[in-house]
Amino acid sequence: MLHQVITDYRPSHVPSKTWESIAEVARTAVSYSATTEQTARRHLSHISPYAAWAYREGVPLNLAQLMDASTIERYIELGMPKAKESTRATRRSILRRIARHAHPLFSVAPGPMPITYRRVRAPYAGHEVSAYFRLAEAQPTQGRRDSLMAVLSLGLGCGLDCSDLGWVRGVDVQTTDDGVEVTVGGRRSRVVVCLSRYEDRLADMAPAAGQNLLIGGSVLGRHNVTSVTLGRLLQDRSVPPLVVSRLRSTWLTAHLAANTPLAVIMRAAGLKTVRPLEDLLAHAPAYSDAEAARVLRTAG
Repeated sequence: MLHQVITDYRPSHVPSKTWESIAEVARTAVSYSATTEQTARRHLSHISPYAAWAYREGVPLNLAQLMDASTIERYIELGMPKAKESTRATRRSILRRIARHAHPLFSVAPGPMPITYRRVRAPYAGHEVSAYFRLAEAQPTQGRRDSLMAVLSLGLGCGLDCSDLGWVRGVDVQTTDDGVEVTVGGRRSRVVVCLSRYEDRLADMAPAAGQNLLIGGSVLGRHNVTSVTLGRLLQDRSVPPLVVSRLRSTWLTAHLAANTPLAVIMRAAGLKTVRPLEDLLAHAPAYSDAEAARVLRTAG
């Protein structure tokens, strides 16, 4: 019966063509680790998205490579960008458990990156940003157009990420003498002044949202609040799938390029460490020797 459960398993969260490619190695790995039907289902629900990620990344689909500790660590670091820390910790634990049973040479990779830090994704290029706004305008209903436009404007204009977007209502957007201010609730409560090139969009859509969230709904602090908006998008194959964390990276990089003081960036972004900014320095414009000399000489 246990063998039948493993054989019949079909994940709803993995495209069928992808599952056809990864099914054999996923089922084989779980056949070593599971001793009950319940454990088999649980292990399959965790290894399926991991194997699908490995397939997309071009990782060879054999037990030796899939159950390699460093590959698992790379997935936990990069392959679950929207997951809560507790979810990532649980998946790491279960994948390691499967690996210890499925691959006798499994060993914990030395010095894995702490689970509390995820490397910052690269910013979007200007032509990609323009394409996403065109995509927003092409959505089939006004509600979808407004939701996607709000995600883009709050991400690119204010640096908000998924955990912030569930706290911004229409009434939290106010036009002042200093520009358009967005009050963000939740664990990183703060006020952010929107970049001028996105402020008109926010100011125009805020009154209609009122007490509701700008991206739809009325329940503050919902988890994965952007999943509905992004999940039902009319897609455009000429641009990659939209990633909210990359919108935030684009906003951060814009401020680095504009020489916004670090203290100002960190307060507006809700950052407690400069490490995400270090990851983005490679994407900021380089200074010529003359420009560097001028900045060093005239600061203060």
